[in-house]
Amino acid sequence: MRKLLPWIFLLLFQPLFGQEPVMITGKVADSATGNPLSFTAISLQHSVLGTTTNEDGIFQINIPSVEENDSLVFYFLGYETRRIAVKKGAAGPLEVLMKPVSLQLSEVEIIGLTPQEVIRRAVANIPSNYGKDSLILTAFIRSQKLINNKLAEYTEAIIGDLKTGYFLYKKGGFSKKHETSNVPHLLKGRVTSDTNLVNAMGDAGRNVGCLGCNFINDIVEFYHNTILDESLFKYYDLRMEEMIPPEGGKIYHISYAQKPAAKERLWKGELFIDAGSFAVMKITQKPSMNAYEAYEKTKYNRSFTILSKPGWIEEMPFIQQTIVYSRRDSTWYLNSIRTENWLTFTQFQSGQKIKISYKNDVVVTDATRDPAKVRSFEGDKIMGTAQRWDQIIGPPDPSFWAHFNFLPVEETLKKSVEGMKK
Repeated sequence: MRKLLPWIFLLLFQPLFGQEPVMITGKVADSATGNPLSFTAISLQHSVLGTTTNEDGIFQINIPSVEENDSLVFYFLGYETRRIAVKKGAAGPLEVLMKPVSLQLSEVEIIGLTPQEVIRRAVANIPSNYGKDSLILTAFIRSQKLINNKLAEYTEAIIGDLKTGYFLYKKGGFSKKHETSNVPHLLKGRVTSDTNLVNAMGDAGRNVGCLGCNFINDIVEFYHNTILDESLFKYYDLRMEEMIPPEGGKIYHISYAQKPAAKERLWKGELFIDAGSFAVMKITQKPSMNAYEAYEKTKYNRSFTILSKPGWIEEMPFIQQTIVYSRRDSTWYLNSIRTENWLTFTQFQSGQKIKISYKNDVVVTDATRDPAKVRSFEGDKIMGTAQRWDQIIGPPDPSFWAHFNFLPVEETLKKSVEGMKK
């Protein structure tokens, strides 16, 4: 019996040992050039769990032990989709080489759709593609603030975000939708800051995105006043081509730009829409320079105090955004939001210039529509809207972060963060 006791102990507790998540790491690169593929979408084939690669193409994902028989799906538009068994990834770091493919243009169809009609159908199918029920997204958020190209503040956070679902609403209901959705809950945060440098920039330097504001750029949910808004079609030139991906099906690729005669401050960019489901797959946008003259006339109406000197004027800001949606477990979800914002301030009298830029990355790592979890969610809309990055508290805690999926820090960023500490 004494000899059998150790074996009985192991048999009894073997399920507990198997509960530890499987951590898979690796790098995704172009098979032809070897260049890293940053922000490649990665997800489990039969789960909503997912992540992306960082700027160096490096990724890390924790897979629950119950999903060990599933497969990882690697997707990047313009490349063949790769599927790799979780068990293979658990054996060691993966080197995932993605084969670039040309998206063939389809033959002329007997019945063709205009880009306006494709966008209308995409909006009409928002509830069926993304789900009308409330859901909680778990997201990793990274924020970088640079002043004259020097890293001044670096923040990482894990946030739970409650959305009221994806449904159609009248234009007058936009404010209510905005007020009730995107209720954030800060699970963990850590920040490193060059406080003296940030404070020297005055209000302009301390101006940062709030915790709940990151999800406002979910254009599929907040489609009014965007390129998806039918009332704005008259201000845009729209061009469309139909592309055939290697796995079959069809993708509508729509390019949009503000018409020269339109005086509104609008956008230019690209839309990728799945032709089978009319789900929005990817949106890129940046300001149209057609509104430059209108901005020039109003920029002197507001001024900033920087370096203890008043009279700084903000030039027209330049923003670039990429919003990606991916299919996870047969449903479409927000996958990632990347926002880069460049601001230039000019001292009216001396002509001195200062550049401040922000880089925000949002990666949705998990999602749930469990009614019990939605009801018990403890987010705070007011706190999430008012809370600034420099108010996040909490020392580095590797044991905590190890249980979440977050982007590994690329080497160049790591050196910059270390430079702030000196």
